[in-house]
Amino acid sequence: MLEEPITEDEVIEESEDDAPVKEVVDSLDTTEEEESDDDNVLSFSKKLPHLQAYRDKKLRKRLLLLVLIFVVPLFGSVYYISPLSNLSKVEVGKVSRVTPKSILASADLKVGERLWPQFFKRQEIAAKVTQANPRIKKTTISLENWNQLVIQIKEYEEVAYLVKGNHYLPILENGSIVQEPIKKIENHHIILEGFSKETMILDTLKAYAQLPVEIQDSISQIKLSPSKKNDELLTLFMNDGNQVFVNISDFSKQMKYYLQVAKEMKEKGIIDMEVGIYTYPYAEKEEEMTENSQTDESF
Repeated sequence: MLEEPITEDEVIEESEDDAPVKEVVDSLDTTEEEESDDDNVLSFSKKLPHLQAYRDKKLRKRLLLLVLIFVVPLFGSVYYISPLSNLSKVEVGKVSRVTPKSILASADLKVGERLWPQFFKRQEIAAKVTQANPRIKKTTISLENWNQLVIQIKEYEEVAYLVKGNHYLPILENGSIVQEPIKKIENHHIILEGFSKETMILDTLKAYAQLPVEIQDSISQIKLSPSKKNDELLTLFMNDGNQVFVNISDFSKQMKYYLQVAKEMKEKGIIDMEVGIYTYPYAEKEEEMTENSQTDESF
C-alpha cells in the first residue's frame, strides 16, 4: 500500500506542536548556565574570607619580623650600656674547711666589669680555683639574678691524720696531705705515722676501709715501719695493748683474723702477720732485741 505524501499544512502543524518542547529545553539550558554562574559566585564568596585571613596572617608575620629587626638591637644596646651587663656580685656557697676569702682570691672575678666575658670563661676560672686549694674537689660557677655569679665548692673529706712532731696534718680522701698543722683531732679518724708517699697512704686507707667496723675501732694508730727487705711493712697499735706487723698488700686480708687471734693470746704482745700469723709476748721480743744488741757490741 502506497504512503500518502505529506502536505505543507501537516508540516506546519507538527512544527507548531514541537515548539513548546524546544522552549522548555532552551529554558532548562539557560537555567543550568545561570545556576553554574551562581555556584561560581557563591564558591568565590566562600573563599574570600579565607583569602583575607591568609593575607592578614602574612601581614602580621612581616610586621613582627620588622619589629624584631628594630627592637632587638635597641634592647641589646640599652642592656649593653645599663648596669645589668656588669657583674654586680660574687657569692660563695656553703664551705666547711676552705675560706670564702681564699676562693674569691683565686677566682679573681671583677665586680663592676663586663659580666659575659667572665661568665664564658667560668670553666677556666673554676679549674683555677680547684688547683689553688688541695682541699677542693670540684668547683662550679653559675649565673643568678641576671648579673650575679655564685661559686659552689665540693671539698675532699678528711679521713685520717698524719703525725708530725707535736702536731697532726690532715689527710684527705684522695691521699693528699694538707700542710695545715693542727693540735686537736677528731677521734673517729685514724692516725698515721711515718708516711710520705700519697700512694702508700691511699693503699693503706683503702685496705683500712675494707675492714669490719669493730676491727677499725680496735686500731688506734698505723705506723709505716719499713725494713731492708720490706718497704711496705706496717705496725698497728691496737687499743687493747697489742701490736700487729702486717704488709700493706695483706692488710685487709690478714686483719680479719685479728679478733680471733687476740682472744687466744694469754698475754699482751705482738701478732706477726708479715709471713703467716705468729704471736709472742712483749717479754720475748725484748729478750730478742737485747741479745741482738749484745751480739752487735761483741763484734
